[in-house]
Amino acid sequence: MIKNANIFLIIALIFSLFLSSSIGAPSPTLRKRATWPQLVARASYRTSNTSLFGEFTFSQLSEQFTRVLGQINSGFNDTNTTDYKFLITGNKNGTNVIKVLNPNFTVNAPPGGSSAIQLDVADIALQPNLTLKNNSGVATDVHNKFLSIFNNKTLLGSAPILIEQ
Repeated sequence: MIKNANIFLIIALIFSLFLSSSIGAPSPTLRKRATWPQLVARASYRTSNTSLFGEFTFSQLSEQFTRVLGQINSGFNDTNTTDYKFLITGNKNGTNVIKVLNPNFTVNAPPGGSSAIQLDVADIALQPNLTLKNNSGVATDVHNKFLSIFNNKTLLGSAPILIEQ
């Protein structure tokens, strides 16, 4: 009985060592992402004077990508999603287009919100003079720019993209 218990303990110890060594170290991708400075910016339609109510967060993932997460909770009256344009613009009037975002989303029936939106956008940054990893130039700094949302050609709202401290 003691001999069987010792064999069981040895097998359990070997198995636990094998298991911990195979899952203990994160992949190189995760290690790289964890070392990237976590810059976060927010564009909020809660404080701007628009009919929209919602919020978007911009997170710098790497030298090449910025993740945009967000949702509009109300203010979308048209259920045809192709009628909406999400633009990063240089001013609150929605002109001086810097980047066109093409999210996949749905519009919910009243109160007219959207489904959650997530995009990984190349070539934009939350800091000035960020050199792109693929050496294709310098990323466009979107801090202090605006996320402007249009329905057809009507500007529904613009919110400043601001770095959070």
